[in-house]
Amino acid sequence: MDAKITTTTNGQRGTSSIVLEGDKKISQGGVAAKPAVSPKPTFSNPNKNIHELGFKSTDEVADFGSGSGVYTLALSKVVKKVYAVDVQKDLLTRIENHAEEEGLDNIEIVWGNIEEARGIGLRDETLDGVLLSNTLFQVDDKIGTIKEAWRVLKPGGVLAVIDWTDSYGGLGPRSSNVLTQSEANLICTDNNFAFKGDFDAGEHHYGILYIKMRRDERIEETMAEANGKEEEFISKTVEQEVI
Repeated sequence: MDAKITTTTNGQRGTSSIVLEGDKKISQGGVAAKPAVSPKPTFSNPNKNIHELGFKSTDEVADFGSGSGVYTLALSKVVKKVYAVDVQKDLLTRIENHAEEEGLDNIEIVWGNIEEARGIGLRDETLDGVLLSNTLFQVDDKIGTIKEAWRVLKPGGVLAVIDWTDSYGGLGPRSSNVLTQSEANLICTDNNFAFKGDFDAGEHHYGILYIKMRRDERIEETMAEANGKEEEFISKTVEQEVI
């Protein structure tokens, strides 16, 4: 069975080639004169990690910064549809070739910039999940990327972040580019995501799950946290006075 790779960047769907912004196309042959060989993960195992994300067979998920496509291909075997989102056309073509070789017809290619507001052609609140794997440390506008994930996710949708804990022998990011788990958590929770939990994402990696909240829900949560801290402070003060 031939894989049907479609795109939503300009609202059109097609099956013969990848339609890009401005009606540009990547030819069916693409860049892959080379045989399509699924890339092997290093340290972090996509086939293991996707089962930690809790996605269902009815879900539609975007792989932000899909790169060579190891997570896109792994997700396509678990969920209803995967959107491979990247700014590099040659990498998207490789994903197309891998999908066709494996007979996968639930992968859609989206050429766009995840750092820009509406930089990808997906509609608001249409996805059940967004994955950022080894991507957040690379982007210049990390907040913009998280906001774009928030835009395309349904309320209650899941944002999964997998990233490097350190620079390992030159294989990971430079030490100066490492985004720590605390930093990633701060960016996400400051932009209307609620922390759901973390998981073991493999050697030299961390994994975190978040739930999309509406802005008014975030305000309520912040007020509740403030009230809770105020009550705790009053309680401690009373105890000290009694003593």
